[in-house]
Amino acid sequence: MAESVLRHRRASRSGRMAVTAGAVVLAVGGGTVGYFQLTGSNEACTGTPVEISVVASPDHYPVVNELTDRWNDSGPTVGDRCVSATVRAMPSSAVAASIGPNWDEARDGPRPDVWTPDFSAWLALAAGRPDAAGVLPQEKPPSLATSPTLIAMQRPMAEALGWPKRALGWTDLVGAFREGKTWGDYGHPEWGAMRLGMADPTRSGAGLAAAMTLMDPDNNQQQSNDELYIALSASQLTTVTAEDPSALLREYSGAATNELPTLPAAIPVLERELAEYADGSPRVPLVPIYPKEGVAYADYPFAVLRAPWVDDLRRKAAASLLAHLQKPESRKAYEAAGFRDTGHASGDTARLDPERGFQAAIAGPERAATAQALTQMLAVWGVLQRSNNALLLLDVSGSMNDPVPGTNQTRLQLIQRAAIAGAGLLNNGTVIGLWAFAAELTPTTDYRELVAPGPAGGIVGGVPRRLAVAGAVQGLRATGGTGLYDTIGAAYDRMQKAWKPNAQNMVVVMTDGKNEDDSGLSLQQLLAKLKASARPDRPLPILAIAVGPKADASALEQITKVTGGRTFVERNDVSAIQQIILAFAGRVS
Repeated sequence: MAESVLRHRRASRSGRMAVTAGAVVLAVGGGTVGYFQLTGSNEACTGTPVEISVVASPDHYPVVNELTDRWNDSGPTVGDRCVSATVRAMPSSAVAASIGPNWDEARDGPRPDVWTPDFSAWLALAAGRPDAAGVLPQEKPPSLATSPTLIAMQRPMAEALGWPKRALGWTDLVGAFREGKTWGDYGHPEWGAMRLGMADPTRSGAGLAAAMTLMDPDNNQQQSNDELYIALSASQLTTVTAEDPSALLREYSGAATNELPTLPAAIPVLERELAEYADGSPRVPLVPIYPKEGVAYADYPFAVLRAPWVDDLRRKAAASLLAHLQKPESRKAYEAAGFRDTGHASGDTARLDPERGFQAAIAGPERAATAQALTQMLAVWGVLQRSNNALLLLDVSGSMNDPVPGTNQTRLQLIQRAAIAGAGLLNNGTVIGLWAFAAELTPTTDYRELVAPGPAGGIVGGVPRRLAVAGAVQGLRATGGTGLYDTIGAAYDRMQKAWKPNAQNMVVVMTDGKNEDDSGLSLQQLLAKLKASARPDRPLPILAIAVGPKADASALEQITKVTGGRTFVERNDVSAIQQIILAFAGRVS
């Protein structure tokens, strides 16, 4: 249910006996009520008063509500009609999900005439729904104020990485702590591992901006595999998630000094939120890091809907309110609350104090994303965050000893490097197991279990499972033929028994050849077995990576199709490495 988190209803003119100096209600022939608004000008307005409904994001609700109150008290009129406005606070993500001709007033409150979210991105995401697109403005709405999305970082930790002399970004924070590095590598072993906090990108504009930066650092509206690895690493380093930055900031408010290493080193936050936090003289000092990849701004658009219920009178009333919100004295109210103006200039250095690290001028590009890129990135982000339950099958047949053209390594050596890198990216919530397979790898099977399935962050053989996976892969040797079909059949049986609800269950097979075990299952027998075993209520797709020119992609495509999976054909050995890294990270989909 989408609920407003704050609500302040000004009484409509029909319910007020005094507005400024007062109001007189007179009976007019035919039962019509005339309202004479005593505002000092003695101008009268007649007919039923019109009240427009404004829905604002919670973070700027206090300012826009107070300014709207002032506008209401001035006795605004459109023609001879009295007008007023009521402002409600409602999360922008909730409005984006509900906006449209079928707005549910019982669930979401009065339908809005004006929507002013924190980020224009919510308008773009909402417009992706055909029903919502029809009620949203076609032109870019005017902005009321701005606030950049920053990285709020514990001061000592920021200084340990070179701040303020060194410009930092999300990719720096993630890159400095990949492959098992800790604060000990930067002179502070007492701080332990890097910990990040993240606001949910599907519910928070600041979280959405941070996710966009992590997944597309160069802001080209596309995501390379290298960029995906950065996002995977960030997911692995994230220890605290929350609905919005304010919830993350509360984590620091009551913390004791000895708890600081257990709190996130950095979180995404709007500049004005961090300024408000700093005003409270907090025990944990957080400094503003302006991401060197560029800044995404909350721009607070004033969007007048094109909905059927927004008639010409309401549009004119909204235009009058907008003009009031754009007055110099209104802009000063925004600045006093820590917002910047629409040109990103800071007019109130009392809030955005340079002594606290806030910058009057922000260098670097302004980040933005297309609606299509936003939709795709949110979909991928969901994949990164989901719980996975995967069994990985790695071909160690003799053909894996073949040299890779253009390199001085065998195919197995390249895959070992990829698998070790992928194991380092395993999310703590991922359940993973590892098998190796070749024809007659053991006296009774074509496969051998190298690492039993379990949480990647759990302990197996005295070490974290992700390290056990990396170690097992490092010790592999290639020999014999390819026992493909029996291995897939046995793995499917194993994973059906280990199937987990609320997780992405899968079998991932990597091979460079074709089945060479003539005494085991045939292709048709395997397909029949999989078809009979597959359960729609317990999906278990097989995902295959066909590596090199000799892989039997045709057979693999038949196998994966039966289970609702897919086959990735990588004829170039080097390009296949990236898919293998993703497979070991449990993120092939």
